Formats: sequence, C-alpha cells, structure tokens
Amino acid sequence: MVSTGDVIGLVLVYAYVSLVVIIATLAKRRWPEGSGFRKVIHILVGNIVFFWWVFDSNYVMSFLAAVPFIFLLLLMTPISPVHKLDNSFLKMASAEGHGYGLVFYAISWAILALVLFDDRLAASIAIVAMSYGDGVGGLIGKRYGKRKLWKDKSVIGTTAVALGTFLATLLVIGFYTYLSGSMPELNVFPFTLPQAVGLAALVGVFVAAIELFSPGEYDNLIVPFLTVGLVLAFQFMLGGAA
Repeated sequence: MVSTGDVIGLVLVYAYVSLVVIIATLAKRRWPEGSGFRKVIHILVGNIVFFWWVFDSNYVMSFLAAVPFIFLLLLMTPISPVHKLDNSFLKMASAEGHGYGLVFYAISWAILALVLFDDRLAASIAIVAMSYGDGVGGLIGKRYGKRKLWKDKSVIGTTAVALGTFLATLLVIGFYTYLSGSMPELNVFPFTLPQAVGLAALVGVFVAAIELFSPGEYDNLIVPFLTVGLVLAFQFMLGGAA
C-alpha cells in the first residue's frame, strides 16, 4: 500500500523533474550546441536526493519514481522508434553526450533506491558523486581544460570532479545528519565532523580517478556503484573501530 509519504515523494519528484523539463525547454533555443547542456541536466536531476527521505517504501521510490524514467529516456536513444522526439531537449542532451548515458543514470537511481533504501545517506552520496562530480567536472573541463591529463580528460576538469564531489558529499552528509535528529528511521551513520570531511575528501579523489579512466558511456553506472561500495566500506571500518 502506498503511504502518504510515498505520495508526497512522488509528487515532489515528478514536480521537480517537470520544472527541470520546463526550464530546459525554455532555455533550449538559447543554449549553444555542445556547451554542456547535458551536464547541467545531470546536476539538476541529482538534487532528487534531497527528496529521497520523504518516501516510506523502496519499491515506490524505485519502481514508480525511477524506473519510468528509464523507459522515457530510452525513447531518446538511437534505438528509439519515436522520431517526433528528435527535437526535444532530452534528445538534445543525449546526443550531446553518450547515447545511453542518461538511461544508465536512471538505472543507477532505480537500483540504489531499491537495494539501499535503508541507507539513503550512502546511496545519496553515490548519486551526487555521479551528478555533481561528473557534471561540474564536465562543465569546467569543457570550458577551461586546456592541459590534458589522460586522453580527453583535462587537469582542471579532473580537479573540478574531485572538488565538486567533495562539496556535494559534505552537503548530503550534513543534510541527512540534520534530518536524522528527528527521523531516526533514516538510519544515518553518525559521522563526526572530521570523519565526514575525511570521507568527502576520499570520495572526491576516488571519483576523480574513476572518471579519469572509466569509459564515458558507462560512468553513470560505474561511478555510483563503486562509490557506494567505498562509502559502505568506510562506514563498516568506522563501525568496527567504535
């Protein structure tokens, strides 16, 4: 049975995504081709982690709030039979990046929501590592990255991935730690401030390294799943040492 929290969560997710769609559609004509349009969407959609706490069911969060976007985004890929969507902003965003990148983004969301609903902090860190880390790194690297570090990855872009991931991770830890004061059911790991900063720095460097060497089309799968493994291992080590 769908609870009130689940209904509110679904409304928030779909309302927020609709807002992103509206803003992106209005801005589409003024957005130069190849200017990083996909990365902006990447970052904005990642903010759904700040609605995740509202849900009461992992099944609702996964199958009703995430899985439908997998099928929607498949319509924007090269295998889509629907050509009327060719001029949509999502089609434009997919074409700017890798054909299935946004689909893998939604798949990561769906799996993490289903499997790690009881540790939404860890799952949220994995999502912002994918959205903010990759998004900020891509935007900064495309604009200012002149000196190449590895293939098409620049020094400044990789640095931006690390810094963007670091700051986003700290923000998510702070947000969920604050919520846990009145919502113990969120099962938020009790990081001290030095531990939170240490984890954020570790995740930042880790994600920057992954982004540097991983195949671009698959980083929306590789980054979140490897990152969540790192976060869970970090929590396990701290829990064992306590």
